[in-house]
Amino acid sequence: MFSIWYIPTFALDVYGEGVGSYASYFMFMMILAYYFLAPKTKPNFPLIVLGISYYTLSGLNYTGEFDFFFNKFIKYLVFVIGVSELITRCKVNILFLFLLVGGMSIIVNAVFFPHFYGRYSGFYLNPNLAALTALLGFCFCFKISHRSLRILGFVIFIFAGFLTFSRYFILMWIVLSIISIVVDKKNLEVLAIGVGSGIMILTVASLLQLNTERFQSIQNILGNQVEQGAKTLSKNPRIDTWSLYTEDILNNIGLGNGFTALSGSNNVSVGVHNALLLTIGEAGIIPFLIMIIIFGRLLLWGIKSMNVELFSGILSLTLCSYLFVSHNFYDNYLLLFFLLWFSWYLHNKNYNINLISKTT
Repeated sequence: MFSIWYIPTFALDVYGEGVGSYASYFMFMMILAYYFLAPKTKPNFPLIVLGISYYTLSGLNYTGEFDFFFNKFIKYLVFVIGVSELITRCKVNILFLFLLVGGMSIIVNAVFFPHFYGRYSGFYLNPNLAALTALLGFCFCFKISHRSLRILGFVIFIFAGFLTFSRYFILMWIVLSIISIVVDKKNLEVLAIGVGSGIMILTVASLLQLNTERFQSIQNILGNQVEQGAKTLSKNPRIDTWSLYTEDILNNIGLGNGFTALSGSNNVSVGVHNALLLTIGEAGIIPFLIMIIIFGRLLLWGIKSMNVELFSGILSLTLCSYLFVSHNFYDNYLLLFFLLWFSWYLHNKNYNINLISKTT
């Protein structure tokens, strides 16, 4: 719950540093307590190796405060090892309900707590992270057998996703919707709900304080002015942000530039916004290759499973695609939680499929 709703970060922003710190400590204490009390399962060794290689190599050129660096490193290891126990007991329906509450927080943010920026994020404070939550929830809807609950989920997650005004959400929602329709024509209802959500936003726009530029682009797309709307959405593309760090990455591709070098705190006002480039830019080629192997394998497993289960394929696409827009990775506990859970889920699913095929 703490990681899915991003409670420590939310508490830090809303209630101040004291409450935020206590919430963070409480979350990690609970993880440790559960790890020592629960029956032991095999941890996710690839993510452990990735974390150790990233922090070890990025630490070589790090010149900041050691306590800050060490705290981040220990939290990563505690989370990855401890949550590896917890995720084995997390049912799909429970995770869906947690995500549903997270999605509703985005809508509540827009309706009752509007602000000048006009892009809403609920518990998550960052619209791109809120967009990931909406996409995760969208994927989980395909695993819900109760039709009314599934439709409710689609409505909430798509509407909440639009309220983030995230280009990533819009693009991935379209891609995932098309894939779902190709797999099963009955999923045309997903596009219908999306169009309905867009129309609903247009209808209530005067009552909400929305991001003017991105709202206008969605309005143009829904009004058949696709080219004009797409042009607006393509302003300040991610590739321009990535290009700011090209020289730094290429000049230090072996061992990287050091921890936090590409976070946006040095020389440039924004971070690289790409977990792959962040990894190779701060820690060099070794953790970068490890990350490629981890996510490449996850994507292949997901696509391979898509013939049996649509959910696996679209969730793997969502998790892997988010690397290209993520502000962070190693302390993004929402992303890490679902990465751990989905890796375990796919492993068990493929094991069961192989077991059935051998016995038949």
